[in-house]
Amino acid sequence: MKGNPEFLRNLWLEISPYRLVMMPSVIGAFFLVAWAINGRTVDAATAQICAVLFAAIVVIWGSRIASESVIHEINNRTWDNQRMSALGPWALATGKLFGSTVFVWYGGLICMGLYALSYGELIDPVRLFHLVALYIGSGALCHAVGLLVSLQAVQKRREFGRIQVTFYQFLALAALAPVLYIGVAGFDDRGVYRVTSWYGHAFELLGATVTWLYLYLAWALVAVWRLMRTELQMVNGPWVWLGFVAFVVLHLAGLRVLPEEVSRVLPTLTGSVFAGFFALAVLTYLVALSEPKGRLVFRRLRQALQVGDWAGFVNRLPLSLFTVALLLVAALILLRIGEARITLFTADINFRLVVMAAALFVVRDVAVIMWINLLRPSPRADGSAFVALALVYTLVPVALAGVGLDALTAFFWPRWNATAALTLLPVTGEVLVFGLLLRLRWRRAVADDEATY
Repeated sequence: MKGNPEFLRNLWLEISPYRLVMMPSVIGAFFLVAWAINGRTVDAATAQICAVLFAAIVVIWGSRIASESVIHEINNRTWDNQRMSALGPWALATGKLFGSTVFVWYGGLICMGLYALSYGELIDPVRLFHLVALYIGSGALCHAVGLLVSLQAVQKRREFGRIQVTFYQFLALAALAPVLYIGVAGFDDRGVYRVTSWYGHAFELLGATVTWLYLYLAWALVAVWRLMRTELQMVNGPWVWLGFVAFVVLHLAGLRVLPEEVSRVLPTLTGSVFAGFFALAVLTYLVALSEPKGRLVFRRLRQALQVGDWAGFVNRLPLSLFTVALLLVAALILLRIGEARITLFTADINFRLVVMAAALFVVRDVAVIMWINLLRPSPRADGSAFVALALVYTLVPVALAGVGLDALTAFFWPRWNATAALTLLPVTGEVLVFGLLLRLRWRRAVADDEATY
């Protein structure tokens, strides 16, 4: 950071003598009140006060600052000047992420120092180190996700209000919550939360959570760097994204995350591949709803094909297409090694048919998302697609089932225990229909472009 002009600029903006005195004074006042109420004793009670202060300062306040760091520049019409400066993507990424939040980290580290002081004589030093690392890593991940989500939105729109920033902050907090909950549960040693199993090896939950937390934080920093490259008009290939997908799949496939009723039925290998399949499905929806899919993307793909630039064509392909391909591979593996039928709670499920249908539904949904983006180019197109899919998977099939038309629900979600024809034919037809609509819409967009130019 010493040679990073963006970090130094934010450091001068965020730090002043008054703020340097104010932050420790406020934190110290809260700590002294807690110490006095606690019988002038430093123990778990004062530690919890420090943890709450850390959450308020670093997590809540810091996530807001990180989420609006670039958006603030855009709203003030200063972002284009920074993009045209000599700063590289890594300098901009780290300068924005750590520079804009340097003051909240100043307060957060004071809180963690008092937290460690309170627990110093109560718990094992290694466990205390894991706890402090958990809080610090969680705060950094929260900031990185907030900046990441806002940068992703910047690719689609250039006007932002408080509602958008609040939504990005909410997503950052949502990414933090599971990690922090699991880590604190591991510290409390409550029941099954004390240990975790990964590929058959048992690990202390708190230590394992901290390790995985910092690995995901590293990936978040890489993602911010990639989006900064995009803002600087640099081309990103799909390989880093595919590496992240492989990392998530390998991580989740090794965890025993399935319900006990399913785990008893599925062989170990089948359960691992199914966890990877589910992770791929979630990642497919995330990238399909977040990445740009407007006419400009497909126009650049067409231009790359016309000049025979195959490397450029691959680099500009939507990442959702690569993820869908991996999802189909995982589905084929499950068909090969999976059980024909399983029992989930009290339901008898045709496992192989459900996996095939689920993969086809994901393909259909990606086609729907792209079609809506081409049909109505707008920053709100992905939001419209999300609402449409939410209704398709909830309200519509429930209404059909309520009026006795259960057979028609096969058009809206996988049937658990039906014939192959009823399970697969409806969704296959939908894939073909929306694939055709997407193709026609793209040809219409090409014709409009040719007429314009």
